[in-house]
Amino acid sequence: MAGQDISSPETREQMLRSIRPENAKTHHPLLREIFRAEVAYRTADEDQEFFENIYWCAYLLFHVGDPADTSAMWQAKHLNMDVGCGFDVENMVGAGVEETIAYLRSKNLHQLADNIASYFSENSEQEIAAWSQGRYKYFYADQS
Repeated sequence: MAGQDISSPETREQMLRSIRPENAKTHHPLLREIFRAEVAYRTADEDQEFFENIYWCAYLLFHVGDPADTSAMWQAKHLNMDVGCGFDVENMVGAGVEETIAYLRSKNLHQLADNIASYFSENSEQEIAAWSQGRYKYFYADQS
Protein backbone atom coordinates (compact mmCIF):
# COMPACT_ATOMS: atom_id res chain seq x y z
CA MET A 1 0.00 0.00 0.00
CA ALA A 2 2.96 2.30 0.46
CA GLY A 3 3.39 4.88 -2.24
CA GLN A 4 -0.27 4.91 -3.27
CA ASP A 5 -1.97 8.16 -4.12
CA ILE A 6 -4.26 9.11 -1.24
CA SER A 7 -5.50 12.36 -2.76
CA SER A 8 -9.02 11.08 -3.42
CA PRO A 9 -11.45 10.24 -0.64
CA GLU A 10 -12.64 7.20 -2.61
CA THR A 11 -9.12 5.78 -2.64
CA ARG A 12 -8.69 6.48 1.05
CA GLU A 13 -11.95 4.66 1.78
CA GLN A 14 -10.75 1.63 -0.19
CA MET A 15 -7.47 1.68 1.70
CA LEU A 16 -9.23 1.92 5.07
CA ARG A 17 -11.52 -0.94 4.09
CA SER A 18 -8.47 -3.11 3.31
CA ILE A 19 -6.83 -2.53 6.72
CA ARG A 20 -8.09 -4.78 9.49
CA PRO A 21 -7.85 -3.48 13.06
CA GLU A 22 -5.59 -6.37 14.06
CA ASN A 23 -3.11 -5.26 11.37
CA ALA A 24 -3.39 -1.51 11.92
CA LYS A 25 0.04 -1.17 13.57
CA THR A 26 1.76 -2.29 10.39
CA HIS A 27 0.07 0.60 8.57
CA HIS A 28 0.65 3.32 11.17
CA PRO A 29 2.54 5.81 8.94
CA LEU A 30 -0.05 5.40 6.18
CA LEU A 31 -2.92 5.83 8.65
CA ARG A 32 -1.36 9.07 9.88
CA GLU A 33 -1.17 10.30 6.28
CA ILE A 34 -4.76 9.31 5.60
CA PHE A 35 -5.87 10.99 8.81
CA ARG A 36 -4.21 14.27 7.79
CA ALA A 37 -5.87 14.01 4.37
CA GLU A 38 -9.24 13.37 6.02
CA VAL A 39 -8.83 16.41 8.27
CA ALA A 40 -8.15 18.51 5.17
CA TYR A 41 -11.16 16.94 3.43
CA ARG A 42 -13.46 17.69 6.37
CA THR A 43 -12.09 21.23 6.58
CA ALA A 44 -12.83 21.95 2.90
CA ASP A 45 -16.21 23.44 2.10
CA GLU A 46 -17.35 20.86 -0.42
CA ASP A 47 -19.48 17.72 -0.74
CA GLN A 48 -18.74 15.35 2.10
CA GLU A 49 -19.85 12.04 0.60
CA PHE A 50 -16.97 10.26 2.37
CA PHE A 51 -17.53 11.93 5.74
CA GLU A 52 -17.02 8.68 7.69
CA ASN A 53 -13.43 8.15 6.56
CA ILE A 54 -12.12 10.32 9.38
CA TYR A 55 -13.94 8.20 11.97
CA TRP A 56 -12.81 4.95 10.36
CA CYS A 57 -9.21 6.11 10.26
CA ALA A 58 -9.38 7.25 13.88
CA TYR A 59 -10.75 3.83 14.84
CA LEU A 60 -7.79 2.16 13.15
CA LEU A 61 -5.42 4.57 14.91
CA PHE A 62 -7.09 3.49 18.17
CA HIS A 63 -5.93 -0.03 17.33
CA VAL A 64 -2.41 1.24 16.67
CA GLY A 65 -2.47 2.49 20.26
CA ASP A 66 0.11 5.27 19.95
CA PRO A 67 -0.69 8.11 22.38
CA ALA A 68 1.35 10.43 20.14
CA ASP A 69 -1.70 10.49 17.83
CA THR A 70 -3.95 11.92 20.56
CA SER A 71 -3.21 15.60 19.90
CA ALA A 72 -4.04 15.35 16.19
CA MET A 73 -7.25 13.49 16.99
CA TRP A 74 -8.27 16.04 19.64
CA GLN A 75 -7.75 18.83 17.13
CA ALA A 76 -9.78 16.93 14.53
CA LYS A 77 -12.60 16.41 17.02
CA HIS A 78 -12.80 20.19 17.32
CA LEU A 79 -12.67 21.07 13.60
CA ASN A 80 -16.37 21.83 13.54
CA MET A 81 -19.64 20.67 15.04
CA ASP A 82 -20.22 17.97 12.43
CA VAL A 83 -16.91 16.24 13.04
CA GLY A 84 -17.07 16.81 16.78
CA CYS A 85 -20.45 15.16 17.20
CA GLY A 86 -19.36 11.96 15.51
CA PHE A 87 -15.75 11.78 16.72
CA ASP A 88 -15.57 9.51 19.76
CA VAL A 89 -12.99 10.33 22.41
CA GLU A 90 -12.45 6.58 22.77
CA ASN A 91 -10.45 6.76 19.54
CA MET A 92 -7.78 8.65 21.45
CA VAL A 93 -7.08 6.08 24.15
CA GLY A 94 -6.04 2.98 22.23
CA ALA A 95 -2.97 2.70 24.46
CA GLY A 96 -5.25 2.75 27.51
CA VAL A 97 -6.73 5.69 29.39
CA GLU A 98 -4.07 5.87 32.10
CA GLU A 99 -1.24 5.31 29.66
CA THR A 100 -2.52 8.03 27.32
CA ILE A 101 -2.96 10.53 30.13
CA ALA A 102 0.50 9.75 31.53
CA TYR A 103 2.01 10.20 28.06
CA LEU A 104 0.28 13.56 27.57
CA ARG A 105 1.44 14.77 30.99
CA SER A 106 5.02 13.67 30.18
CA LYS A 107 4.82 15.93 27.12
CA ASN A 108 3.51 18.85 29.23
CA LEU A 109 0.09 18.59 27.58
CA HIS A 110 -1.66 18.86 30.94
CA GLN A 111 -4.81 20.57 29.65
CA LEU A 112 -5.29 17.93 26.97
CA ALA A 113 -4.67 15.19 29.55
CA ASP A 114 -7.31 16.75 31.82
CA ASN A 115 -9.76 17.05 28.93
CA ILE A 116 -9.31 13.41 27.96
CA ALA A 117 -9.50 12.24 31.59
CA SER A 118 -12.80 14.05 32.08
CA TYR A 119 -14.50 11.68 29.62
CA PHE A 120 -13.67 8.46 31.44
CA SER A 121 -14.62 6.73 34.69
CA GLU A 122 -13.33 3.75 36.65
CA ASN A 123 -15.33 1.41 34.38
CA SER A 124 -13.80 2.85 31.25
CA GLU A 125 -11.82 -0.17 30.10
CA GLN A 126 -14.99 -2.29 29.81
CA GLU A 127 -16.88 0.58 28.19
CA ILE A 128 -14.06 1.15 25.71
CA ALA A 129 -13.97 -2.56 24.84
CA ALA A 130 -17.73 -2.51 24.19
CA TRP A 131 -17.36 0.68 22.14
CA SER A 132 -14.56 -0.91 20.07
CA GLN A 133 -16.67 -3.98 19.41
CA GLY A 134 -19.53 -1.78 18.23
CA ARG A 135 -17.27 0.22 15.94
CA TYR A 136 -15.85 -2.99 14.53
CA LYS A 137 -19.32 -4.27 13.70
CA TYR A 138 -20.19 -0.93 12.12
CA PHE A 139 -17.12 -0.62 9.88
CA TYR A 140 -16.55 -4.29 9.10
CA ALA A 141 -20.05 -5.80 9.13
CA ASP A 142 -19.90 -6.67 5.46
CA GLN A 143 -16.44 -8.25 5.81
CA SER A 144 -16.93 -10.56 8.81
